[in-house]
Amino acid sequence: MVIPAFNEEENIERVLQEIDSLRRARPRWRIVPIVVNDGSSDRTEEVLEKIAADYGARFISLPLNVGIGRAVQTGLKLAVRLRAQVVLQLDGDGQHPAEQIPVIVGPVLSGKTEVAVGSRYVAGAGGNVSTRLRQAGTWFFSRLIKLLVGISVQDVTSGFRAFSGDAAEFLSRCYPDDYPEVQAYVPLARRGFRISEHAVSMRPRTRGISSITPLKSVYYMIKVAFATSIDLIRPLPRRRGGPLER
Repeated sequence: MVIPAFNEEENIERVLQEIDSLRRARPRWRIVPIVVNDGSSDRTEEVLEKIAADYGARFISLPLNVGIGRAVQTGLKLAVRLRAQVVLQLDGDGQHPAEQIPVIVGPVLSGKTEVAVGSRYVAGAGGNVSTRLRQAGTWFFSRLIKLLVGISVQDVTSGFRAFSGDAAEFLSRCYPDDYPEVQAYVPLARRGFRISEHAVSMRPRTRGISSITPLKSVYYMIKVAFATSIDLIRPLPRRRGGPLER
């Protein structure tokens, strides 16, 4: 599993503790947490140096902050190198409870889907439903993705997702740079990957500070709407197998 972390010194150990509990509850799963420290300016790297081995985690410290897209792509490349059957993406801030992981990993393991999205907005979801500003942005991007590639994903800004080995390998070569949650759906859909949404519970951040401010949110919406539209026509690498480009 890939865990991007930026200034998460107060949260990252709790995240790894929960994953370790899941590991004990699912002894048949070989769970390898990959924490990508994205140039944190706090003690995140120091904390990881002390605890990573205790939780069976690997960590990569990037020399500077390159953004969540490059951080996740770095983790995907390592997961592919490790030949992971399923690659899970979750945030390092503790908002994604580890007990919810089987909800999105299960459908990928069974072959029912290739990309499983943990959603706050489908029937049965619970917990944190985010701010009104973020909900409005999510609604806008959901409609944009539907318009561009014809797929319906209500929680397009969710960073809690599971990918098949093939989907992870594909994204390891073309993952969007900056705010990739929304943009990734266009190349995935163009290459014919099956995408499904599953109800999960999430928690509000209780420690640390989110990097997304109201001003950044407005910039984010403008930038990502433009970038996502461009993704509809830009060249893509081929996937290892399956349908050709739409």
